Amino acid sequence: MSQVKRAWEAEQELGYSSCGNKTVCSACFEESGIQSYIEGNASDTSCSYCNSSGDHIVACQVDDVIEYILKSLRFEWGDPSDEGLPYESREGGWQYSEVLDSWDLLDECNVGARHEELLNDIRHSISDLQWCKKNPYSLTEDRVLLYGWEGFSKFVMNEARYVFFKASNPNYDSEQYDEMNPIDILDSLGVMVRSLNLVTEIPTSTELVRVRIVDCAEILTSAKELGAPAREFAKMPNRMSPAGISMFYGAFDLETAISETYSPKEGETKKAVCGYFKPKRDLKVIDLSKALYMPSLFDECERDNRVYIPFVRDFIDDFTKPIDREDRAHIDYVPTQIVTEYFKLIFKYENELSFDGIIYPSSKSKGKKAIVLFANSENCVDKSELENKNALLVLDNVEDIELK
Repeated sequence: MSQVKRAWEAEQELGYSSCGNKTVCSACFEESGIQSYIEGNASDTSCSYCNSSGDHIVACQVDDVIEYILKSLRFEWGDPSDEGLPYESREGGWQYSEVLDSWDLLDECNVGARHEELLNDIRHSISDLQWCKKNPYSLTEDRVLLYGWEGFSKFVMNEARYVFFKASNPNYDSEQYDEMNPIDILDSLGVMVRSLNLVTEIPTSTELVRVRIVDCAEILTSAKELGAPAREFAKMPNRMSPAGISMFYGAFDLETAISETYSPKEGETKKAVCGYFKPKRDLKVIDLSKALYMPSLFDECERDNRVYIPFVRDFIDDFTKPIDREDRAHIDYVPTQIVTEYFKLIFKYENELSFDGIIYPSSKSKGKKAIVLFANSENCVDKSELENKNALLVLDNVEDIELK
C-alpha cells in the first residue's frame, strides 16, 4: 500500500485532513473554550497565522485544535446516516431534519477564528462532512425536563398530593424513551443546582427587609411581630410554604419588600412596618436569581450544562410567575411548596448540611430579588435575645412608611 493511500485512510479515520506542521496560538481565537484547550495543551511558542513567536506565545498544532473542534461538535451533532435520517433523492435529499455541511456548521457554532486563513484551513480540513442534530427523532433533554416538571405540577395539584412519591401516575409511560417519571424532577433539580453552582452565601452584614401591612394606628416594634409569623398565625398558603408552616419572606431592598407584600385597594389607607433583619450567622441558600449563560460547545468544563440551561430558565419563570391569591393560590402554589420542602429537608450541600433558604426573582419588581428563609417565629429575635440558641435572624431596625 502506498504512503499516500495510508495517509488518506488515516485522515478518513480521523475525520479531517492534516494541515501539516502549522501551529496556532490561543490569541488567534475569540472562542474562550478553544483558547483554554490551546493553553492546556501548549506544545509550541510560535504561531503560523499571526507570525508571533517567543516564550510568551502559547500555541499548539492546528491538527490538534481541529481534532478538538470535531470532538466538541460531536457532542450535539452527528452524521445523518448514523442518526438514522432517510435520504430521498426525489424529495430533495435528507428528510425530517436540517442537515448542514461543515462550513455552515462552523458558522453556526462560531469557532471564532480571528484570521481568514485559519478559518479556511479548518473548513477545508473537514469540508466533506455532513451534520444533523443528534437523536433527531427524540425530544431534547431540556424539553424532557420541562415536560417532566409540567407533569409533576399537574400530578401533585390534581392527582396525588401527600403521597405523590409513592403513587402511580397514570399519565407516565415508562416505555417511552424520551419521557421522565415526573416525580424524578426533584432529584433532577438537585443535580442542576450543583452543576450550575446555584448556591451562594449571605454574610451576616446583609440587610434583609420584611414588611407587614397594617392600619396606620397599629404599632409594631419587635422581632416576633415583624419576623416570620407564629405557627398559629401562618394561616395563608404562600408561594413556598403551605398554611401552617411558618417561613420568613423578605427582600434585599425596601421597594421590593413592599411590592411583594402590598396590593393597593382604592380608598384604603395603610402603612408598611418595615423590619430590617441581619443573619446571626452566614446563610447558605439556593440562588434562582443568578444570571445563567449558555456555555459554549467548545467549553470542555461547562458544555455538559448546555442541556440544563433552557429548562432552568423555563422552570424559574414558572416557579416565580404571579399568582392571584384571591383565586386558586392554595392549589397553584402546591408544586413550588413541594420543591421548597425538598430543598429544605432533603437536598444537602457539602458535609450533608441543610440549606437556609432560596433567593428568587421578584414577581412584582422586575430585576429585583426576593428571598424565603426556612426560619420560623422562634428564629427571629431582637438584639436583646442574641444568646437565644434558636436565633437565626436579628431585628436591627424598624421603619414605618405610609402607603398611598
